[in-house]
Amino acid sequence: MTSISMINPGQSQRTLAIGKAIRKNLSFFFVVPALVLFLVFVLYPIIYIFRASLYEWNGLSAGTFIRLNNYIQLITSDRGFHLALRNSFYWTFLTIFPQMFLGFILAYILNSRIIGKNIFRMIFYMPAIISPIVIGIVWERIYNPFGGLLADVGRVTGLAFLQQSYVSDPKLAIFSCIAVNVWQWTGFSMLLYLAGLQGLSEEVLDAAAVDGANLLQKIRHVVWPMLRHVHLTLILLGVIGTLQTFALIFVLTKGGPNHASEMLPTYIFQNAFQLSQMGYASAISVVLLLLALILSLFQVVVLGARFSLHE
Repeated sequence: MTSISMINPGQSQRTLAIGKAIRKNLSFFFVVPALVLFLVFVLYPIIYIFRASLYEWNGLSAGTFIRLNNYIQLITSDRGFHLALRNSFYWTFLTIFPQMFLGFILAYILNSRIIGKNIFRMIFYMPAIISPIVIGIVWERIYNPFGGLLADVGRVTGLAFLQQSYVSDPKLAIFSCIAVNVWQWTGFSMLLYLAGLQGLSEEVLDAAAVDGANLLQKIRHVVWPMLRHVHLTLILLGVIGTLQTFALIFVLTKGGPNHASEMLPTYIFQNAFQLSQMGYASAISVVLLLLALILSLFQVVVLGARFSLHE
């Protein structure tokens, strides 16, 4: 009884208040592990890379602080960086939309009652699950002007335009890589469109048929608008994939010839690990991060809002 009476009432109230606060904010403690991982593996590397971009640094010895000179050089006089930005623009528009269009056509055909449609689905999707390095090696042999598949076909059929230096010609290199990327990922677009088509309401499609809509009218005015969530997903994934493109370009062309097929990730690799310009490569990485953030915000705010207005 004596020990109980000696308990400080104020201390007891503080203990109860702390316990109440912990229970009230219990959900915050579940966020802490994810927050710690974000700080360690996302925020800290971003800060570190930005700091490194302000130095002339080879990655080994102490760097020299040069302020924003790396960024000034990028913007004003770096031809390789300018070509990488141009190629990223080409890659975005010449891969995303052809993949979407071809993927939709394949999905619409394979969603109908045709014999062996599951086999065709597997065949068209298979390139998407093969390593880009393997894809690059295979297409390097196909593009080979001396004994490659396209060159042999051109020689046999008399189609001389097939006998070209696809990956060593500065005018063709980036477009040859884009063609391979479209071939590889069209099956992935097909798969997403198949899922979207199978989720459409049969009542709406039947109503369009009753109203006298032909096939093209039904696709244009009913099916295509109802798949807008698939369109947005493919655009978002396509932009992210563009900013991450490395393996296919590196195997086919290594960014050449003379930066003609350079992409930002390959240019970062070249400056960081081949030229030992870690500070300069860090500046390119910061620019790449800013591009990714801007494009992601644009899609979410502008395209997302536009699609939601039509729901």
